Amino acid sequence: MPRKPHPDGRKVNSAVLPKTDNEPQDFQAQALKAEAEGDWKTSAYFYARAAEQHAAELSLINSVQEGLSSKLEMQAIYDLVGDKLRDTFNAQVVMISQYDPLTNKIFHHYAIERGQHLHIPGWEPIDSSRFEIVRTHKPFMINLAEIIRVIEARMMHVVPGTKLPKTWMGVPMLVGNEVKGIVSLQNLDQENAFSQSDINLLTTLTNSMSQSLENARLFSETQRLLNLLEGEMEIARQTQQSILPKQLPSYPGYDFGSLIIPARAVCGDFYDFIPLDKQRLGIVIGDVTDKGLPAALFMALTFSLVQAETGRSADPYQVLHNVNRHLHKMDLRGMFVTLLYCVLDCETGIIQYSRAGHVPPIVLDKDGSFIEVPMNRGQPLGVIEEVQIDHQQFTLPQGGMVLLYSDGLSEAADSQGREFGFQRVRQELFAHRQKSAGIICQKLWQAVQSHSGEIQHQDDFTTVVIKRGEG
Repeated sequence: MPRKPHPDGRKVNSAVLPKTDNEPQDFQAQALKAEAEGDWKTSAYFYARAAEQHAAELSLINSVQEGLSSKLEMQAIYDLVGDKLRDTFNAQVVMISQYDPLTNKIFHHYAIERGQHLHIPGWEPIDSSRFEIVRTHKPFMINLAEIIRVIEARMMHVVPGTKLPKTWMGVPMLVGNEVKGIVSLQNLDQENAFSQSDINLLTTLTNSMSQSLENARLFSETQRLLNLLEGEMEIARQTQQSILPKQLPSYPGYDFGSLIIPARAVCGDFYDFIPLDKQRLGIVIGDVTDKGLPAALFMALTFSLVQAETGRSADPYQVLHNVNRHLHKMDLRGMFVTLLYCVLDCETGIIQYSRAGHVPPIVLDKDGSFIEVPMNRGQPLGVIEEVQIDHQQFTLPQGGMVLLYSDGLSEAADSQGREFGFQRVRQELFAHRQKSAGIICQKLWQAVQSHSGEIQHQDDFTTVVIKRGEG
């Protein structure tokens, strides 16, 4: 860069970065001094130089911040800022050191001496100069005589290299009110090598780096937790799939179908087929309030309780009362479950069912006419001790079918918030009544997807279809 002439004829570098002068440049102070002495020509020159220096510093700060904005890997941030400091300041040694307050040790993430990058392994005890920065939260600078004194007192050692610095200067890396590290510069050739302007600029650059490092740390921690959560969710998903029926029941004269689609990685809906004896089959479908992992855990608990209670009682009404008693004793934090438990007599087609707040079954005869099943009030399980359970019975006619489902079918919404609706469920059942039970479940899901369009389904979808042959 061209040099501007000094008023007395000397040539001086017109920019502060990179430095080539041997003395620290504080043009503002020199301008004020000349002004106090009445030397207006020299004062104007140094004010101009101060303005140039300020512009150059702003350009440097902007370039550093632009570079930092694209970095989310912590070592890349250390390297970017360290290289900028190496090219900016009148220092042969640049170090960026992390500080651990628990062990009172430091780790050097970046170290360079006379253009050579250095690898300094391991954590080491903090020296007195850096500890002074940690203690005061302020920049600190010492010269050769003080450096020799603290070295002789074994409060500091030369890192790296063997030559003592003439000037050592460091500033804190602050996040909030905590010192997370220290950025230090060493000049090996001259004392008082750094001006107040240098300290201010280094502090500004360090502050930018500290914030970027904190953002990178938070990003890294978030990614770690997300990966951990994804791993746990995958385990939960696999566990949940393992407890759902692996195959459909096989009873002469009956066709069974089922489909469950979670709204998230894991599901709050569940269903099960429970053989009670050679003639009777238990069919249960449930819907836990909430979604995600809490609902999945509650679902697994309810699933286990239902299986346990069906082994103790053949009465679906008693089964649900017993499940509610167990759930009510637990601290469920406002969670509850709707449940429909049916017992199908495969000889007669009679279905006894108990309903705890769940949507009732939909029944069609062989001609596609809907059979209205009786219904009373039924309350979800896990809320109150004396729960009301709807207990009913109907006969599945020969050639007919019954649909058990969760409200993720009927309440699926489109982009306008319009629900799929009960009538649409009936229309789809009528339209596909001649198909197999499994295909009917798939057709219902396809209809929901078509209705919702680009809107991702917000609730778990579960259907169980039972068709009875015509005899």
